Formats: sequence, C-alpha cells, structure tokens
Amino acid sequence: MKFGKKLKELRIAKWADYYIDYQELKYILKSHLENAEHSDEEATENKESSIKIRFGGSEAKLSIVSSKKSGMKKNGKDQPHRDLPSMSVAFFTMLEDEVNLVEAFYLKMVESLRIQLDKASLLYHNSDDFNSLQYAKTKAMSALAHHISHDINMLVSFVEVNKLAVRKIVKKYSKRTKQPVLDKVNCE
Repeated sequence: MKFGKKLKELRIAKWADYYIDYQELKYILKSHLENAEHSDEEATENKESSIKIRFGGSEAKLSIVSSKKSGMKKNGKDQPHRDLPSMSVAFFTMLEDEVNLVEAFYLKMVESLRIQLDKASLLYHNSDDFNSLQYAKTKAMSALAHHISHDINMLVSFVEVNKLAVRKIVKKYSKRTKQPVLDKVNCE
C-alpha cells in the first residue's frame, strides 16, 4: 500500500485539515523529477546554489547543483519550471508551513486538555462528605477521566502520524534529489 493512502486511513477524520499535506509535498517534489525525466535530450544549464532551510528550531544548509528543465503538467495545465533550487525552496517552505500548522493545532489541543484537567481537579477538590453526592461526583470524575484519556490518545496518534509523514517525505526528498537532508532535519 502506498504511504499517501495509508496516511489517509490513519488520520482522525475530524482533524483531517490539520495533518501534513503529504500529497502536495510529494507533488512539489515530483515537479522536479518529472522535469528531469522529460528533458534528458535538452541542453541544460548547470547552476550551483545554496539554500538555507529553517525547520522549527533546526537549520540546514544545502548546496545544490541543478540544471534547468522544462515544465510539467498537473490536471492538464502547465506548471512553472522547477529546477532543483526553486523546487527545494518551495518544498521546504511548504513543509515548514505544514509543520507550523500541525504545531498550532497541537498547542490548541494541549490547552483544551489543560482546561479539562483543571475541571477534573476542581471536581476532585470540591468533594464534600455527603455519600449520595460523592457517588455522583465519582461517576462524573470517571467519565471525565475517560474522555481526557481518549483525547490524549487521539493527540498522541495525531503527533505520531505527522512525525511519520515528515520523516517519509524528507526521506523521499533525500532519495529523489540525492541531497542528504534527513540527518539534518529533526523530526522529533
């Protein structure tokens, strides 16, 4: 099974908009590869450049030798020319934007969990000595604990799937462009 399809199966449906857009990153990468496949006979102009990539708190510098290639088509429309440096900039800019989206959603969910835990703490500390109320509060605490546990497990799954998507797409970038980036990008 292809990873893109597997990724869709692993997603939590209600959070689908907050996952790494693996397919679009793959398309950006493919825009360079398609160019390379279709222009072997064309005269090429070699160009060396270096790209500084900021990914979360880490920074990597790539030195890239590339050659100009012709455009490709997506949905029957001509796409802009993508040599290796311009494709790399587009790829890592989008990857960073996607990671920032994931991080913002993650922080929002952590804050939501913190609020739920504060409610549970208040419920626990405001217990009184009446037996009938104790039973109701214990039952409410149990339901709240179950809900919080479920949300934490979903968030852990969300993080793991996104880490895997980043790892896979960066590995694909390294393999296809022959640029060793995986060791320089921290996927943790």
